[in-house]
Amino acid sequence: MGRSGDFLSLRSASVENMVSMQPLRLVPLVTAAALLLSACGTAVASSLAGGSTATLTAPTTPSASASSPVAAASTSTSTSTALASAVAKPAVVPVVSSLRPPAGKMWASTPGSAAVRTATIDGGSVTLLWMDPTRLRFHFVPGYSIPGGPVTKADVTPSTWTRRMVAAFNGGFKLSDGAGGYWYRGHTVAPLQSGRAAFAISSDGSIRVGVWGRDLKMSKSFVVVRQNLRPLVDRGRSMASTSDSASRWGAADGGVSTANRTALGVRADGSIVFEYGHDVTASTMAQGLLRAGVREALVLDMNRTWPTGFVYSHRGGKMSGSRINPAVMRPPSTYYARFTKDFVAVLAR
Repeated sequence: MGRSGDFLSLRSASVENMVSMQPLRLVPLVTAAALLLSACGTAVASSLAGGSTATLTAPTTPSASASSPVAAASTSTSTSTALASAVAKPAVVPVVSSLRPPAGKMWASTPGSAAVRTATIDGGSVTLLWMDPTRLRFHFVPGYSIPGGPVTKADVTPSTWTRRMVAAFNGGFKLSDGAGGYWYRGHTVAPLQSGRAAFAISSDGSIRVGVWGRDLKMSKSFVVVRQNLRPLVDRGRSMASTSDSASRWGAADGGVSTANRTALGVRADGSIVFEYGHDVTASTMAQGLLRAGVREALVLDMNRTWPTGFVYSHRGGKMSGSRINPAVMRPPSTYYARFTKDFVAVLAR
């Protein structure tokens, strides 16, 4: 969750028609340019990133046409109390082979990988990105400003992830927001807290999502553990309510109740679901994850421009990217190099 330094592209926005959807009907991903967001909370620049795609001619260098983000002010604060722990069977189960998108829902394929699917619900305000971890690797890239801590040579070498990147999404809040701990490559940057939700990525590229101290405990195979507040979904139940205060899941844009939000969850079969929501409450996000069969989930970043979500395809030595939802304000080229904040690159195995 950004307190300051949100970035916007100054390139003029072109808007494609956005398909209208019923709340419970999933439809294919709509690739579009930036969608103009309604102003709320503190003053934020209104220019959006133009275009919905970006092409990387060389895997390590963004194309000349890629939009460059420009700073804009945003202030937010997040605090939370630890979730009371309860002894129970771990919600994260072993990954199985031949995973399929959630049954009974129409998921759209993406041009980059058969292991990645998308679906849009709630009239287009929420997009779900389903990923098959048996055919993908997850690669964490710390931001050059957030969350802080150690950096390796691979972290500043884009070819480490761009050559096989088929999707990418943002990380969590600033550590100063008190949302939880952060451990990276043997270094405790902020102490991990029992009861907080977390994702952990291992050296083999596998990823786990759950409650620290219950579902997840430190392993020598872990490369990173990133926490962010209490669980949004726990044991298949929403932990958010329509009556929640505006700040319970992170204060957005000066304390407004709705915001652009992201979340990450795991289904019972081990498949991973990332979620992007435009101008929604935390309760709406939780309900969207439950529709996708998610058992455990944590919130990721929020506010106007920090939430992202992209899919990529590779053809003829070039990589092209698209927003998973037209409301994503940053260009797909955002993660062609190390960024201000941490992100997760999803790579084909």
